[in-house]
Formats: sequence, structure tokens, C-alpha cells
Amino acid sequence: MSTWKSIAVFIDYADPDYSILDYAGWLAQQCDAHLIGMFNMGAMSVGAEGYTRVRGNAAIQEAIARRREREQRAVFEAGQRLAETGKQRGVSVEFRVLWRANEEEEAVLSSLHCDLVIIGDRRESCLPEGVTPERVVFEVGVPVIVVPEGWKQKEEVTRVVVAWNATREARRATTDALTYITMAKETLLLVVDPDKQAASQGNLPGVDAAHHLARHGGSIHAITENSYGRPINEVILSVAGREGADLIVMGAYSKPRRRQLLFGGVTRSMLSNIRYPLLISR
Repeated sequence: MSTWKSIAVFIDYADPDYSILDYAGWLAQQCDAHLIGMFNMGAMSVGAEGYTRVRGNAAIQEAIARRREREQRAVFEAGQRLAETGKQRGVSVEFRVLWRANEEEEAVLSSLHCDLVIIGDRRESCLPEGVTPERVVFEVGVPVIVVPEGWKQKEEVTRVVVAWNATREARRATTDALTYITMAKETLLLVVDPDKQAASQGNLPGVDAAHHLARHGGSIHAITENSYGRPINEVILSVAGREGADLIVMGAYSKPRRRQLLFGGVTRSMLSNIRYPLLISR
């Protein structure tokens, strides 16, 4: 039984196909969850249409009216698509508009009262300024799934890849992802450079963790890969591509966060190159 009963998604109005909403609706149906669609009004200023140079009172009023009309259309369309998604998937939905005056605070507060937040990975983000997947995970403590632009999810989950390094963050991520892991036909617990992790994982890296997850009903297999000097994120993505992953699961900030911000790290490298849905948790 799924523990995700409230799923929030940032609706991307700039995506004409609303692919992120399709993904969220599919997942809400799998989990029998309430779906909350968040629409950020502040993102409406993104792009050339957000900036208009006019002179004269009449021209200014006309420009304001055009902008209001555009915003109203966008809000109405997003709400309508959310309602259609709920009807199609047979789930309850809720529409929240984040207003410019306090959009950042509203986004954080709405995320706090959810079991999962879904965010689309796009160059022009629909997120409020200052809100990132890392911030939601680190400050709110809610797991986040970042979905690649244009991702088309199959109705059936075939394979999940878990990046396992026997840390607190990795364990938290696997626990947060149990709903997805138990849905999948197979979950691969990936240990990179097992020889370097013998002290923390024992003679059979990943096996104990695989047994633990299997008791929750998942079909779990521990696998190992050597990096041969490659960045860890490239190894994870390579395995995900080879195995046809529907989701990658990883713990965020397994090193001190300040060091991560200064020097990067696997988490930030993965977030900068989203190819598969990525669940991060801490």
C-alpha cells in the first residue's frame, strides 16, 4: 500500500503538452493519492512577453489589460488541465495559485504538507525564484522527483535504479521511495566501486540492504559497477540507460552541504543532467 497520499506538482504552463502533469496524474493514480497542482504566477513574467515598453497612460493601461488577460487564460487553462487529469486518472485534485507577493513562501509551505513533490526539469523553470529541488529536499524534508522535459512514462514500472552507498541519506531515500520500488518489476541496488566500500558495506556490498527492501515486497537485486576513474554520476546514468530505468533513487548531500555547494558532488551533477526521473531525498 502506498504511503504517498498527497502529491504536489508544479504545473509548467510553458509546456503545451503538460507532460509533467501527465506524469503526476499517472503516479497519483498508482498511489491512490490526492493531486495538488501548484501554478506559479511569478513565472508568467519569463520571456519576451513579460516585458513591454510603452508610453502614455492609455498604452500603459492597454498593456496591463493584455497581461492580465494572458495570466487569466494561463491560470484557467492550467486549472482545466488539472481537472481533466484528475477525471481521466480517477483521483481527487486541488489547484493552488502562488501569487507574486509571497510565491516563494507559499511554495515551501505547500511542499511541507505533502508526501512527495514533482518538479519538471526545464531551462525556463516554472518554480518561484529561490525555490529549487535541493531547497525543497533540504529545508522541507520532502522527497522530490525531478522529471526530464518531455518524459513519457509507461503505465507499468519496469525498473528502478537505487544509488546505494550505505549512508544515512541513501537509506532515507530508499525508505522514501518504497512506494515506487514496490511498484517496479525489478529494483537494482547499485554499488559503485565496491572495493572502496568494503569497510562500510561488508564483503557483499548492497546485499543486506537488498534483503531489507525485499521484505517490503520489492524484487531487489544488488549489482556492482567499477567507475575506472569516471565520475560517479556518469556511472549511475550509464547503468540507468543500459537497464532502461523508469526512476533513479539517490540520497542528497551525503557530504556536508557546504562542501557540496562549493565543490559540486554527485547530487548536483545528477541534477544538472536529468535524463531519467530522479528521486532525491535526505
